[in-house]
Amino acid sequence: MEFTCEKKDLQRGVSAVEKIVTTRSTLPIAGYVLFQADKNGLRFSANNLDLGVDLGIAAKIIKEGSVLIPAKTLSGIVSRLPETKIAFKLTEKGTMMISFGQSNFNVNTLPADEFPSLSQVKDGKKLTLATAVLASMIKQTIFSVATSEEKHILTGVLLDLGKGIIGDESNIRLVSTDGFRLARRGEKTRIKEEVKGKVIIPAKALQELFRLIELESDAGELTINFSAEQIAFQFNDVNLVSRIIQGQFPDFRQVMPKKSSCRLIINRKSFLEAADRAGVIAAGSANIVRFEIKNDKLHLFASTPDVGTVDEVVEVRVKGEAKNQIAFNIRLIVDALKIIETDDVVLELSENLGPGVIKEGIGDNYIYIVMPIKTQEGG
Repeated sequence: MEFTCEKKDLQRGVSAVEKIVTTRSTLPIAGYVLFQADKNGLRFSANNLDLGVDLGIAAKIIKEGSVLIPAKTLSGIVSRLPETKIAFKLTEKGTMMISFGQSNFNVNTLPADEFPSLSQVKDGKKLTLATAVLASMIKQTIFSVATSEEKHILTGVLLDLGKGIIGDESNIRLVSTDGFRLARRGEKTRIKEEVKGKVIIPAKALQELFRLIELESDAGELTINFSAEQIAFQFNDVNLVSRIIQGQFPDFRQVMPKKSSCRLIINRKSFLEAADRAGVIAAGSANIVRFEIKNDKLHLFASTPDVGTVDEVVEVRVKGEAKNQIAFNIRLIVDALKIIETDDVVLELSENLGPGVIKEGIGDNYIYIVMPIKTQEGG
């Protein structure tokens, strides 16, 4: 096996697969990256049995072959290489010689036949979607998944395909919740009638997919192929396959508020900056901030003993009856304001300590629901 490639292409390939590799796996082979060189070019593969990825990079193949290289060592070397042409040659002793200029490394390898092959989705349902759209959908939902394995179902994001509820024109949705908040992003795209269903995608898989999309500068459309057990994402020369989380995702439609008593239209940047500042004081009191509307202004109050108080004031446009007081975990509010893409946001409040709803200033594609906190002042 022998080939040459540019450092920038090599770095792209290593960066794409190194996060998949796990050193905590009970299967030591999962700590290796598979190199395959043939007439079609050079491919990298990584597989930790829950999540796998392979992709091709530009290379000049001198001699075909395949081999396993330890990922940690490979990543450490590649990140420190100069921007030049890099040569790889598998020696008769089974070591991979990596050379540039007058310098070289010799890295121990393993036979390629020990590597677990990347699974293929069988008899799956397929659809295509603009890669940039899916990346935006991931960004606006991934942050609200649960991080504790005690809520294993909630550590994933629901992919919901098909007709939505009345008033929802989307036919593809991503939904996430950790029990305290819920994020739902919908889009309308071309989907065949038979491509319906729901699957729960591990957050780790979507995080890696988002990262891979960012590494690709010219990713146009992406193909999603899923079955009852696996889901695959393919774009350009990248293929990512993940297991699906088995179980019943909460019915997000049940928590969608039917109506609101007060609707606030707020500049997103001003709201975010004020909420972030209020969070400095609120950090010492479980991040609790009280929201109060006075004379077309939104006041954000927080108080922590031995630290101080804050009263941030934000200009708003009020529609409906102004609610007296309600409190939220301000970090949950800040999280949503950071990923909303419109200049204005809409904050809807309901009576009797109902959840708060944040939407984008234009359209109904995005909805974020956050549960209020009962305080002595808030009733």
